[in-house]
Amino acid sequence: MKEPTPKTNKLILIFTALFMRWAMMFIIIFSLTSLIDIISGQKANTIGFRVLFAAVGSVIANLVARLFILPRLNKQYSVFRRILQKIAEHGYSDEVIAKMEDQLTFCRAEPRKYTAYTNHYAMFLAEAYLSLKQFDKAEEKLEIADIDFMQIQAKNPESLPAQHNIVMLCVLWVQLYAGRNDKKMVEDQLRNGERYFSKYRGMNEITDYFIDTAYFESLMIHDQYDNALKLLDKYAKDEQLSFGVFLDKARCLKRMGKAEEADAFFNKAYDAASNDWRRKTVDIERSI
Repeated sequence: MKEPTPKTNKLILIFTALFMRWAMMFIIIFSLTSLIDIISGQKANTIGFRVLFAAVGSVIANLVARLFILPRLNKQYSVFRRILQKIAEHGYSDEVIAKMEDQLTFCRAEPRKYTAYTNHYAMFLAEAYLSLKQFDKAEEKLEIADIDFMQIQAKNPESLPAQHNIVMLCVLWVQLYAGRNDKKMVEDQLRNGERYFSKYRGMNEITDYFIDTAYFESLMIHDQYDNALKLLDKYAKDEQLSFGVFLDKARCLKRMGKAEEADAFFNKAYDAASNDWRRKTVDIERSI
């Protein structure tokens, strides 16, 4: 008789743990329904009904706990939510960047447990460093992100965050090489991303906008400025995207040599900026 392989042993442990959780929940639900019947004097609920109700109820209860309750009780989830709140309020401040660097180091120490958080922190930091024109640091973070893991998560058609993350990772790679003015790598990364862009385009306007920022960078690096401006015009009426649209228009007009028009859009972007980080980004782009 063959000895079980390590993979088989791991599967046995996983199924055993799942069964134990289900069995525990089954016992609790069955006991509670039986107790209610005894207290109320209810005779209609037979043992068969209680067994079936407890069996189905335990499956549902375990799914709800695993997908919605346990993640929120996880300390790392709470830390992540606080960081997201700070980004929403203050942007990528020096304090937030330092905190994300610490969390990224912590999460990478337990990759099997915290891969999703590792991906988030890596991409957030890459975006922050790209804004600062610190391309080597941005590349270092992008190389950490695990797109294979994202693809597994994205197989669930309702997992919009995972699908959005794949799009963002592809866009960030394009932006990195555009920042380095590397035409060949921009086109290579754009081709790599297109299989995801075509799959997820139309999911929502924000995702479509991020996809088009990759094509915008490609048009810019090939000096197709008029087409780049036309691409941005698709999102001109969306107020929540106004900061990015104004800033990219300013960058494009500046490259076209239209200094006054570019300055006007830099001012619009500055006024639309919701925090000091965004205003800092405008100043960096204006000074280049």
